[in-house]
Amino acid sequence: MSSAEGMVGREVELALAAAAVHDLSEGRASALVIEGEAGIGKTRLVECVVDDARSRRVAVYGGQAHPFERSRPFGVVAAALGLSRRSPDPRRAAIGELLAGRGLGAPASAAGDIQYRVVEEIVDLVESTCSESPVLLVAEDIHWADSASLLTILSVARQLPLAALLVVVTARPSPQPAQLERLLADLAAGGARTLRLQPLSSEEVAALAREVLGASPGPALTAMLAKAGGNPLWAVAMVRSLADEGLLRRIGDIVDVTTSELPASLGDLVVRRLRDLPPATLELLQVTAVLGDAVSLRDVAAVTGRPPAQVVGQLSHAFDAQLLDEADERVVFRHQLVHDAIYQHVPPPARRLLHREAAVVLMAGGADRLDVADHLILGAERGDEQAAAWLRDAAREASAQAPSVTVELMRRAEALLPGGHREADLVSAELVQALLRAGKVAEASTRAQTVLARHHATEVDTPLRVALVGALALQNRAAELVAVVQASLAGSARLQPSDQVLMLAQQSWALTYTGDPRAGEASAGQGLAIAEQASDPAMTVWALTALMVAVGRQGRFGEALTHARRAALLAADSPDTRSLPLQPKFFLGLALFDCDLVGEARAAYRDALDDEFGAGWWLSETLMADAQASFAIGEWDDAVPGLIAGGQAAQEKGNPLLVSQSLAYRAIIATAVGDHRAASELTAGIAASLDGDQLSYNAGVLAFAVAGLRAAEGDQQAAYDLLLRCWRFDAARESRFYHRCLAPDLVRLGLALGHRDVAAEVAGAVAKGVALAPEVPTVQSLALRCQGMVDGEVEPMLQAVSLARQAPLLVEHAGACEDAARLLAQGGRRDESAALLTEALERYEQAGADAWAGRVRGRLRALGVRPGSRGSRHRPAGGWESLTTTEQAVSRLVAEGLTNGAVARRLYISPHTVNTHLRHVFAKLGVSNRVALAAVVHHAIE
Repeated sequence: MSSAEGMVGREVELALAAAAVHDLSEGRASALVIEGEAGIGKTRLVECVVDDARSRRVAVYGGQAHPFERSRPFGVVAAALGLSRRSPDPRRAAIGELLAGRGLGAPASAAGDIQYRVVEEIVDLVESTCSESPVLLVAEDIHWADSASLLTILSVARQLPLAALLVVVTARPSPQPAQLERLLADLAAGGARTLRLQPLSSEEVAALAREVLGASPGPALTAMLAKAGGNPLWAVAMVRSLADEGLLRRIGDIVDVTTSELPASLGDLVVRRLRDLPPATLELLQVTAVLGDAVSLRDVAAVTGRPPAQVVGQLSHAFDAQLLDEADERVVFRHQLVHDAIYQHVPPPARRLLHREAAVVLMAGGADRLDVADHLILGAERGDEQAAAWLRDAAREASAQAPSVTVELMRRAEALLPGGHREADLVSAELVQALLRAGKVAEASTRAQTVLARHHATEVDTPLRVALVGALALQNRAAELVAVVQASLAGSARLQPSDQVLMLAQQSWALTYTGDPRAGEASAGQGLAIAEQASDPAMTVWALTALMVAVGRQGRFGEALTHARRAALLAADSPDTRSLPLQPKFFLGLALFDCDLVGEARAAYRDALDDEFGAGWWLSETLMADAQASFAIGEWDDAVPGLIAGGQAAQEKGNPLLVSQSLAYRAIIATAVGDHRAASELTAGIAASLDGDQLSYNAGVLAFAVAGLRAAEGDQQAAYDLLLRCWRFDAARESRFYHRCLAPDLVRLGLALGHRDVAAEVAGAVAKGVALAPEVPTVQSLALRCQGMVDGEVEPMLQAVSLARQAPLLVEHAGACEDAARLLAQGGRRDESAALLTEALERYEQAGADAWAGRVRGRLRALGVRPGSRGSRHRPAGGWESLTTTEQAVSRLVAEGLTNGAVARRLYISPHTVNTHLRHVFAKLGVSNRVALAAVVHHAIE
């Protein structure tokens, strides 16, 4: 690296950085985190990385966070990638439109997933750029970055692990905001290497001084340099300052100092230099420091009211004093420590006044509120109503792109209002809404309760109650939610019909998911009546969706589907429903799936993913539902990547219930293929949730996963106890949703362990469910199967098999075949038994369920039947033929040059899922980049 000349004591870090750039030039992705205190050499190391990358024809994109720009959403990333409405590149200009709040195509109330859309667009832009040449993406000083930028950096690194991309970030070790700590932890978990720059040793400081002076430092100078504490910036500044002031002398081959006094810090040294500047230059320099560490001369001129030419001339002295530099048409301080020293030298009252004046002048000149919000935050004092109003307006601008930024702006606006201000309650209500949108639900509920508990403005009562209900729902605080709803509905304040419906729908979900679906149904029905009377399509969709969930949990699947179809049709015909944080097509898919209409369900999920309105709200749920559908029909090669992607999306969204479902289904697959070690690791993450007094609403599938592993390991009693506990829990709450998961194994294990009474009880309960959903084949099949096992009668079991064949569900179909085959064998009907076992074997082999297939093979051998060779499901270990159908489809699209996002949209999956497929493809084909993959694809399809 040519720019490495003059870098002392960083040989190890330079070598690691060079290795990362070399890997990048060969198409391999990685990430570097460079940590260290101010002045330790982070920027110099980045310069070396950039120079090396450019020498290898790598495309370099870099941005730097600034201390007074934290309220600008996507600031660092936008600067690095040139995301501006004025960009000549249409894609960058389009993203710039999104960042400016334009081009959203959706009403403001639906803007909750605009941040998600922006992030996905940026990820896709970076990936498409990587397809043209390797890319180095640098984000410096991310300890000052806004939350949206941090999210984007993480998403780029996480979603593009197979692109020719090197992500480099720099940060100070402390203090680090919580969001930055999470980003660095996630990057490390993804394989990022952290380079922590330590202070230089005394020998290295001496070597650095020797490079600057052209001679070795003498003993007195060496002792003085020890005050730098190994900080190279301070050491170099010390040497240069001594030289500029004529305090060094050469004695033979060494240079020594003629004074024993020197400022104790770099800041003091900068302040000493300020004394030599003309007053006009010092004044301008202080204004420049208040404006930021990288400032437009035009802004300096505007704030000071001086002609630009005069500003340039007066600042020339600061350039001569090596305090300022130029970069990208901006005035920049030579180092952040230089900026900090000058900024801190301005008395605090003067700093506040300058920040306030800067905000006024810049906004009068047409600057965006978000670009000057930090100046308002730093310059306004309590009682500044105008500043509070500006910050509230800025918060509204940021709400779509960066909810977390909105929260901080609203906090400051609230703090500026004097006590008892007429709009204090309104601002508090706006802050509660911002907290809720930013996912800070616990604080949102606490603040809402605080305001509601005291005397407050009438106009904020209903918005606060609605927000409180939403926050309590997200925290699963059902009892409190119901209490708030009941008090609100019975209160003196008149609620609008839409508010009543919203509250009743939230109450319905709370009651349903905490074990009282009948009460949930009543609440949803009440809301539906109000919505229909008011002829409000959006609220009717809310109520119908809640009603669908409530009746579905009770096992009335056909009725739930009717409600879901109506909600989806109503939403399609009513544009105002787009303002809802709901996705009716997703809920329609759930209802279709529960009725065994798996193909239609997956089409509904695809429609939901296609729909730009609300897609972000329900992304993780939709991905998980589609992956579960793949599992259910035995397409496990697709199910596993989908489950992993759904789990990742749920983790990002903070949805632990979906994370546990991802683990459960993957554990079931691991058990079925015979990988008990993997199954144990997966169930370790969910077993604890099955131990408490209260079980989660998805406990049925979790229990099915854990019990299946216990039974496979030979502990039938543990499996039985767990299934029975979940069964009792659901039965007490009249929930039939997980009957198909729990009942067959519970009946079989109950009979095997001598608990015939329990088996009969379960079979009887399942039989009653047929009347609630007579049109669903697997519901009928389940009842016949369970009763047949209890009674030992073959004919009901054969009817169960016939019904199970009408649905594409693997576990239900093959399980019915196995149970019927057992009774047939006991009755001496060996040929019929073997035929059903062979039918089950084919389904298991197609899915790759080797352990379950092995169990069936054993039973066939016991009947004297020697199963044939394994089916075509078992592919070669490597080469094109080893790829699954989906992997081949992904490979073809990637070979055409499509990005992960484009492939995901084409195949109705997610970029996460595409990544997982590509990892498998690269491993099977023995390739390391997309170019090599394209060559394999072209050869295979010739």
